[in-house]
Amino acid sequence: MSGARRAICAAAAATSIVAAGCSPRPASVDPVVPVTPSVAASPPSTTRVPAAESSTPSIVVDPVVADWTRAIDRAIGGREVSVAVGAGDRILYAHAGTERRIPASNQKLLTSMAALDVFGPDHRFPTIAASRTPAKEGVIRDDLWLVGSGDPELNATSMARLAAAVRAAGITRVSGRVIGDTSAFTREWWAPGWVPGLSRSYVTRTTALAFDGNTGSGLPEEAAAASLTAALRSAGVEVASESSAGVAPATLRTVAKIGSRPLRDLLAVQNHGSVNFYAETLLKSLGAASADGIGSTRAGAQAVQAWAETRGVGAQVMDGSGLSHQDLVSAQDLATLLLLAQREPWGDVLDASLAPAGEGTLGGRLVGVPVDAKTGTLFETPVSSLSGYVSDAGGVRVAFSVISRGLDKGTAIAIEDAIVRALADARTS
Repeated sequence: MSGARRAICAAAAATSIVAAGCSPRPASVDPVVPVTPSVAASPPSTTRVPAAESSTPSIVVDPVVADWTRAIDRAIGGREVSVAVGAGDRILYAHAGTERRIPASNQKLLTSMAALDVFGPDHRFPTIAASRTPAKEGVIRDDLWLVGSGDPELNATSMARLAAAVRAAGITRVSGRVIGDTSAFTREWWAPGWVPGLSRSYVTRTTALAFDGNTGSGLPEEAAAASLTAALRSAGVEVASESSAGVAPATLRTVAKIGSRPLRDLLAVQNHGSVNFYAETLLKSLGAASADGIGSTRAGAQAVQAWAETRGVGAQVMDGSGLSHQDLVSAQDLATLLLLAQREPWGDVLDASLAPAGEGTLGGRLVGVPVDAKTGTLFETPVSSLSGYVSDAGGVRVAFSVISRGLDKGTAIAIEDAIVRALADARTS
C-alpha cells in the first residue's frame, strides 16, 4: 500500500468515512504516511485495444428493423455519426456502432461508472489534520499537517468544520504552523491528447488538497492551510506561526478529519454541469485507490481502462474529463456499459447524476422528453456526443449513445435530439 493510500486508510479507520481498499485499524496507533509519489506522470500506452466484437458476452447484439430504427437512419442521413441503442441485455440498433471515436465529455461516464464501482455511491473523500507527535495537554508541539484525498469542494466552510473537529479533539494550541501537504497526488496538469494552450483553460490543476476549485493564484495547498489557520484561531485554537505548504513527513498521526459530500452528490455536480475539475480529480483518486497506489492521471486512466476491459469494452483512456483527443470508445461499447450499469446497485445513482431534459448541459434541449444524458463537445475536431437513458413509449428504459465528428454543433445537436425523440416515441420491445 502506498503512502498516500495509508494516509487515507488511517484517517478513515475509526470513522464512518468509507475508504476503498482499507482495513479498519485504530487511528491512534496506525500512522498516516503521506509521501511524494516516486513515479513520473507519463501517459498510458497509446496502443489501440481491439474493440470487443459484441462488446461483452452478457450483452448480445440483436438488431431489429422497425419504424423507430428507420427514423434514426433518416436522422443520420449518411453523415459521420455512430449510434447504438440497447435495452435489457440487447443492442437493438447500431450504425457504425463498433467504430471507436473520441467521446469528448462522454468520457465522464466511464470515469463515473468506474468510481461508483470502486468506491460506492456513499464514499466520502477524507481530509485530515495530523501531526508527527501526539498532543500533550491539548498542545501540539509541532506543525499541524493538512492532508487531502480528492475532495473537489474544499473551501472556507470545510476548513471551519475541520477546525471545529480539531478543537473538539481537545486541541487548544499548535506551537508550529499549519502546512498543506502537496504530495498525496502527483501535480501534473496535462494528459495525452490535450491541446496545448487550450485544454488547460477548461480545467484547473487537480490536487489532492484543493481549495475553492483551485481557481486562485499560487499553491492551493497553501491557501487551504491559511484558511484552516484562520478557522482554528476563530475556534479558539492558538496557532503560533503562519501557514505554508510542503511535502508531509513519512509518519503522521490523525488529529481530526472531515469527509466530502457522498460520491453520488459529487457526480451529480460533475455530470449535470460537465465539470472537468471534478472528473480529473476523481481520476487521480482512482489512481490512488488502484494497486499502484499512485494519485496520478496516468494511474487513474489505466484503472478506468482496466475496469472497462473487465466488461469486454476496449476503450482507450487518457483522462477523466474527455478533454483528450486520444480518448477512444465506440457508441456500442458506451451503450453496453450503460446497460450493464442498470444491473448494478449503483445504477440508479449513475442515472440520477445525468442531466435531465432542459437542465444542466441539456438546457433548452429535449424539454418534456423523459431523458437523462451526458453531453460532449470538442470544437477543435469537432466532436459532439450524447449518451444516456430515455424511456420509450412503453416505459422501457433505453440506453443510447450518439457520437459524431466533423459536424457543426447545431447539426450534431439536431441529429442527437431527433434520435432521442424517435426513441421516446417508439416501443422498442
